[in-house]
Amino acid sequence: MNVLQLWLEQDLVIRTLIIAFFIASVIILEKLYQLVRMTGIIKNLNAQHLEKTDMSIIKNAIISIESFADKERALYNANIGVQLEKIDEYLMKYIGIIGLIAILSPMLGLIGTFFGVWHVFEGVGSIGLNNPGAIARGIKEVLADTMAGLMVAIYATIAYRLLELWVRNLSIKFEEKLYHYIGFKDEA
Repeated sequence: MNVLQLWLEQDLVIRTLIIAFFIASVIILEKLYQLVRMTGIIKNLNAQHLEKTDMSIIKNAIISIESFADKERALYNANIGVQLEKIDEYLMKYIGIIGLIAILSPMLGLIGTFFGVWHVFEGVGSIGLNNPGAIARGIKEVLADTMAGLMVAIYATIAYRLLELWVRNLSIKFEEKLYHYIGFKDEA
């Protein structure tokens, strides 16, 4: 069964979960591209490479920090902290949506499960136990909604945790490189 068949044959819950899966996938692909680019930039952070980079968030952070070079040390350190937080926010942007999808998907699957059970009882109530087809349709809906909710939740949870870990490690590497870069700039 392909996605188009699922879309056409299933209920609103499955359609919503398919949309959530695609939204999560688009965000994941975009973040992977962004994090790979950022990893390369941070790995090669030096004055020459900084001039060539098109990652304005890093340029702006370093320019802002360098503009405080002759100011009071407490302000300088506070500015470094603010710039590091901006980088963290930039890297974590939209990753929270993946976490939200991970949390809500099983709940949405559970709602679909309740609708499926309702259809089972509706079939039993109107036709009786003589027609197993009416019961089977509801049970199929119960299983499909529950399974889809769990599959999307597992996918989104794994992606969220891996991206979050990558961002955390990248932030630490950027902070190390930033202090190293600033240290050399101060000595020059």
